[in-house]
Amino acid sequence: MKIYLATDHAGFQLKEDIKLFLEVNKDDLLIEMTKKGRVIQDIEIIDFGAYEYDESDDYPKYISMAAGALSSDIYIGKDENLAIIFGGSGQGEAMVADKYKGIRAGVINNENIELVKLLREHNNANILSFGARFISFDFAKEAVNTFLLTKFIDKENGENSRHKRRVAEIEDFNQSEISLSKESLEELNSLENDKINLSVN
Repeated sequence: MKIYLATDHAGFQLKEDIKLFLEVNKDDLLIEMTKKGRVIQDIEIIDFGAYEYDESDDYPKYISMAAGALSSDIYIGKDENLAIIFGGSGQGEAMVADKYKGIRAGVINNENIELVKLLREHNNANILSFGARFISFDFAKEAVNTFLLTKFIDKENGENSRHKRRVAEIEDFNQSEISLSKESLEELNSLENDKINLSVN
């Protein structure tokens, strides 16, 4: 299993702290994953930067490397891998990550562990996007553990769950271009023309 990390300056220190936390605790995480029925042979931490604090750096280049690597893994069927990204609010970072096919990034910028759990259980999020300015290191450690150890609820009463159906609907948007029908476009044009006529009168 690979865990990708990426940040800009705003999340740099938290990224460094979490990287060390993961390296020190990855054997314990493997044991806990095994107890929960996940077959993981090893955990590899891959850091895409930033590698030093630079207050003028921009998050898109770092986040895109992590999200791109994870998206490529998903494309070849390695869907057990995950990523943790960091920023000031976590919002822009998630927006960049979600540009990549197969990526479902969830923002955590308040200390509510239940939200982290739901990201995995209901949304099958594969990227955790931290808003480093709004959370503590202690909470981030708990959130990382929860994110890594919580399983997606893909079955309910032996059937595919409603969560699996909804995630599949999200993925359908990635498979095809979303476009308006000719009739919808004509209706929008008509409404726009009506607005123009009203403003002129």
